[in-house]
Formats: sequence, C-alpha cells, structure tokens
Amino acid sequence: MDATLADNLRRLRKQAGLTQAGLADRCGLPRATLASLEQPGANPALATVLRVAKALDVAVDELVRPQPERRHHKVSPAEQQEYRADKGRFAARLVSPIASKGVQISAVSLQPGCDSVGRPHPEGAQEFFYCHSGTATLRIAEEVVEVEAGALVQFPGHKRHVYINHGKDTVSAISVVVLHLA
Repeated sequence: MDATLADNLRRLRKQAGLTQAGLADRCGLPRATLASLEQPGANPALATVLRVAKALDVAVDELVRPQPERRHHKVSPAEQQEYRADKGRFAARLVSPIASKGVQISAVSLQPGCDSVGRPHPEGAQEFFYCHSGTATLRIAEEVVEVEAGALVQFPGHKRHVYINHGKDTVSAISVVVLHLA
C-alpha cells in the first residue's frame, strides 16, 4: 500500500488528539501494530483497518483515499441517483458524490402542476434552493415563498417543505442541502 494510509492515519489520529498508544487502546491493537500502519508500505488486514476507522469514527475511505486537496471526484450521469415524486412531476437528481460529507447537491425539475412534499433533512440542516428557470413556489412550514428565475431561498431543511409549480412551464432549479452549517 502506498503512503496514503500512513499519512491519513497519522493526520486523523492527531486531529482526534490521540497518541499512538491512545488510539491502539481504543482499537484493541498493540501499539507496535498501530505504529507500523503509520509507515509507508504497511499492508494491514481489512479487519485492522475497520477497527482503526471505527475507533477514529471515520469512514474507511477516509483512511485509504488521498485527501480531498490531492484528488478530485467526478460524478458521471450513470452514478447519479434520481428521486421522483408527485407522479413524476417532481424529479431530483443527486449530482454530488454520495460519499460527500455534509453536502447534497441536486438538480431539480418541477413539471407544471407539481405539488410535492420535500424529504425532511436532519435538525440543523439548511437548504439552498436556486431557481434557474420558471417560478417555483415553496411552502416552508406555513410560509409561502415565490422563487423566480435567478432567485435563491435558504431555509431550515428539517422543516416541512413543499415544492410547487403553478406555471405552465417546467421549473429548473438546484437544491443544495448543507447538513451542518457552521
């Protein structure tokens, strides 16, 4: 294995404020095993990597993939998931990587007559809804907001929200959900 695991493990351990011995105790591994993982060329068993990831409360890919500053992630149309509701009049295609932490970006289409209840997001999430074309109506809790082309509305994503298109043309929009806004 290249130096990626070693670099990521060292960085994540330090971010967690742990020594090698402290992390080894959390993992139930000998400190020498953990020390060897922080050296380039380590070839650990999958069970070992899983234990370390769990102890650090991170996904396995955060240990074995290059840091985001050193990689890019292109999402092809075949990888994008689409959600449809309101008899197909509402469509949201998740265009952000599924592994993205904390951000979900969707291309949204509202056909004429659309009246679709949005999926609730966790407490603290914020949704940013940007209208490209047409005019969408959003009902957020009991408040009604008209969002014309070029406008953006931000709202608490955990509140009940409904996407509506009263017009005769399709509404095209982008929805960005930030799960934990700092």
